[in-house]
Amino acid sequence: MRLRMGIRVGWRLLAGILLLALPSVAQVEVLGTTMGLSGDIGTSYNGSVNQGDSSHSLGLNGDASLTGSYYNPNFLNFAVRPYYNRAQSNSLFGAITNTSGVNSTLNLFGGSHFPGTISYGKVVNSSGEYGFGGAGIGLATNGNNQGFAVGWSALVPGLPTLSASYSINSGSSSIYGTEQESSQTDHDLTLTSTYMLAGFRLAGGFSHRTIDGTLSELVEGVQEPVESNSATNNYQVSATHSFPMSGAFSLSYSRTGYDYSFHDGNNSSNSGGSDTVNGSLNFRPVNKLSVGVSGNYTDSLLGSLPEPVVAGGGGGTVTDLGTFRSFMVGTDANYQPINSLSLRATVSHVQQDFLGQSYGATQFGGSANYNMQHNLLTGLSFSVGVVDTATKEGNDGLGFVGSLNYNRKFRGWDMDANFSYSQDVATLVVVYTSSSYSYVTNARRRVGNRSYFMAGYSGSHSGFTATPGSSSSAQRVSSSFTYNRYSLNGFYSKSTGTAAFTGNGLVQVPGNLPPEALPPGSVILFNSKAYGANASGSPIKRLNLSLGYAQATGDTIDPLATTFTKTELLNGVMQYRLRKIYLNGGYTHLRQSVGTPGTAPISVTTYYIGFSRWFNFF
Repeated sequence: MRLRMGIRVGWRLLAGILLLALPSVAQVEVLGTTMGLSGDIGTSYNGSVNQGDSSHSLGLNGDASLTGSYYNPNFLNFAVRPYYNRAQSNSLFGAITNTSGVNSTLNLFGGSHFPGTISYGKVVNSSGEYGFGGAGIGLATNGNNQGFAVGWSALVPGLPTLSASYSINSGSSSIYGTEQESSQTDHDLTLTSTYMLAGFRLAGGFSHRTIDGTLSELVEGVQEPVESNSATNNYQVSATHSFPMSGAFSLSYSRTGYDYSFHDGNNSSNSGGSDTVNGSLNFRPVNKLSVGVSGNYTDSLLGSLPEPVVAGGGGGTVTDLGTFRSFMVGTDANYQPINSLSLRATVSHVQQDFLGQSYGATQFGGSANYNMQHNLLTGLSFSVGVVDTATKEGNDGLGFVGSLNYNRKFRGWDMDANFSYSQDVATLVVVYTSSSYSYVTNARRRVGNRSYFMAGYSGSHSGFTATPGSSSSAQRVSSSFTYNRYSLNGFYSKSTGTAAFTGNGLVQVPGNLPPEALPPGSVILFNSKAYGANASGSPIKRLNLSLGYAQATGDTIDPLATTFTKTELLNGVMQYRLRKIYLNGGYTHLRQSVGTPGTAPISVTTYYIGFSRWFNFF
């Protein structure tokens, strides 16, 4: 047994050495097909320790790029890019898995009136990330994905254009430290058309999407897997035309129909549709004055839900809110009396029916933006404004919006900063008002010969003023130092708020979305923290080294379950180049736990060392 294994390893090593000695040849042409092939081929020693069980192997790895065309590149061209046992040394989770797969595309009749494209891709044993709120790093995952897409267009002069595409994507993944698996399959069909008629640019489209998914119980925060099935149909038409006084106007209509079912021990389903009409007119009556008028009508809340929440799966389905109608019309005028000062005035009226009640409000607003020109304040600009809201019950008081910007080089420092704040600005439903602010500041400086220092701090906060527990906040601080061929950087981040579970991770509930818009129990409270550092350098010519460490912790609070997570990651990469031969090495250590307090963590360590050579075969 050992002798046979030794012979097998020897043949693999010999094959790798022989491949490194292969000569390069020019591009080839066979039966009218011109092709080029290049890539990397190598061999490496790999080892891993998974929960105390160790394994070792010696094998081949590499990637290739086969490109070519038949008769003429505009008639047919293709690209096939396979890879085998490739260590993801440039990814967040390093060489924790050796990934294999292929990406391929075929383009037909490009440059003609009927171009088409076909693509296929597959990834096996890939590492990924399940986002956890605003943490610097998410939870490490392992999974497989594949997708197929085909598209075709008819672009005949003088006739309406037509483009069609269809795609199927499927994938499955599991979070390290859990035994459950999540999977999702998407089917997408899209049709679009455009046409010019009597100065009008007309456009229309149709899209159909189905999502079938299963979320593991630990991801969803309940005691058993969640199965969801959804389908949406969307129709759109629009028209635009120029308008006197350097203006333009547009009109659009869209309809979305949806149907979904949700099973997590209890069955629930819903279906419905939404219609939306938008119109706008913009013109410039005089040189320094621009005027805009807009209107919007919608009869369903679904059409206003953000795409990440609707399309993410899981808790992103909309609850049955009954009748929802909204009509909004407004106008705004912008005037710039001098170069450094601009003035804006707005008037808008909103009429909405929501949850069996009717709301109406008229808003009057004004703002001013001024850029400082004084020597001491060069680079400073600010904008301030007020918004007055009046309803049939009376005046609701004044709201405030403002922003402050600063950008200047001062005594060797390059500094920029921004702060913005808004209060009592009408959002999705007039009965709700929100408060939000955000800030960011960065400073950069050259501290010596080929040495640079940078530091940054940013944060945000948003939430409904009348809904306790609906706020979200995030802060992040980072810094880096670069000297010659060496660099050191680090970060710390913290995020708290409300989020919905989806197949791609925790998606923060946007600050303008009422809590009633999502099903009961689908929105949870989360808290996450992360910090990390990375060092890289090139101590000698052609040798590159990097080492990074990061740690993230988080928890969710749900009426049915509470989940705690912790991820520790250490990742190192080495590469040395000698002509066309590369000596590669890598080390990754992951320690991750997901579950209740005291859940035993999973520990995975992988490492590799080997060599590879780049070839231009033909």
